[in-house]
Amino acid sequence: MPYRTERQKLKGIRKGQRQAYEVVVCQHHKSIYRFMAYLTADVSLAEDLTQEVFICVWASIDGFKGHASLATWLHRIAYNKFVDSKRKLERDAALMTKLKQHSYDAREKSNPLDRIADDEHSRLLYEAIRTLESSEYIVIVLHYIQGLSLREMAGVLDESVGTVKWRTNQALKRLKSFLIGRV
Repeated sequence: MPYRTERQKLKGIRKGQRQAYEVVVCQHHKSIYRFMAYLTADVSLAEDLTQEVFICVWASIDGFKGHASLATWLHRIAYNKFVDSKRKLERDAALMTKLKQHSYDAREKSNPLDRIADDEHSRLLYEAIRTLESSEYIVIVLHYIQGLSLREMAGVLDESVGTVKWRTNQALKRLKSFLIGRV
């Protein structure tokens, strides 16, 4: 069935017609990917976010009321995905900084009360790390303690960079939830 108009495509997608969805993806993928590539300046992240956009479209097509064009809606979803990923990267970077700075700060403090507080923070952090599954624990140790890059970690673990990146992300999420629950 040819989908000539935007309305026909949307109607087909809402009916669960995969072909209608494929037409939308084919028509808009390049534009959304290019938008993400410009926003992120990271090919891998742009690819991931572009996939997330189209997954979101499939899951939330019933929420699209048609007040704007489909292209506008897709770009709005893409922009929101970019903003979410940027916030997540900033939170992860802050956690990374804390992990790296923790050991340096403890050595530099001369006030015994500051050292006691740092020791408590270190104890909580190491307690959180010990709760991780072994596959998550190893990526935290390799990346944040040993200082290996994702590519180097992938070589050590004989896995793809994407898998290592995903496991690191999962480990950080678990650490964050553990630490938030303790504070």
